[in-house]
Amino acid sequence: MGKAERARLEIELSQHYSAQREEADPNTIDSLAQAMAAEDERTSRAHGRRMGFAQFVASQVRYIPLWTWVAQLGIVALMLAAASSTADANLAKLVIGVLSAVTVLVGMPSVHASKLHGVAELEYSCPSNAVSVMVARLIVLGCSSSLVVALMVGAVASSLDANALSVALCACPPFFCSCAGSLALLRRAAPSSAAVLCWAWVAACCAMLMAFASIWPGMYGTASLASWIAAAAVALAWLVREVAMLVHAVSAGLDAFSPHMAKTYH
Repeated sequence: MGKAERARLEIELSQHYSAQREEADPNTIDSLAQAMAAEDERTSRAHGRRMGFAQFVASQVRYIPLWTWVAQLGIVALMLAAASSTADANLAKLVIGVLSAVTVLVGMPSVHASKLHGVAELEYSCPSNAVSVMVARLIVLGCSSSLVVALMVGAVASSLDANALSVALCACPPFFCSCAGSLALLRRAAPSSAAVLCWAWVAACCAMLMAFASIWPGMYGTASLASWIAAAAVALAWLVREVAMLVHAVSAGLDAFSPHMAKTYH
């Protein structure tokens, strides 16, 4: 198409669309302006009411996949079945240790969802940035996982008429170690391999626990409570350190939190 034909076509199209343009009624323009002003006032009021941190944490619950809650309920049901089907307190305490470690795996996909789905950069640009989202996820999943462990402790203690504190001491070290190691892997590993590494870590924790139970027959005896208290304290300290390091990495920005994503932009 030559320049003359192109110019003629542009003129004809301009005339065609100009002929179809309707004259705006002054009343319509006024109504539209009022509607825009009302919407602006409404959004201004909405922005003025900032969501508190507790509300923000509660709002994150709906972003946790439904299967997470179903899996946690399934773990509790499995512990109830195991506790009611055995009268061996040592076996029940071993099972609760293994299931407490496995509980951690249920929440890990949601903890590193930002890196897994490649939206960490988007979260950094939001008013409630990646740090707030990560802390909220840790609180929600930490509370739900702790509730699962507490329910399992109650089930074992009531079924075997055992001391709840001694049962809790058997559950806490595997739970803390599994959680701390998984958080360390999520912080350092590539998103594509993090889930597999977490599974491997939890499997290693469970295998080590079962190996100790077979080598040390009195591991769940009353005389070993001091050892369990020390193990729980050390594992909890490690878990607190890993949570702090994860939050610090998120606070440091995309290069520190998700270097595998950040390097694609350089």
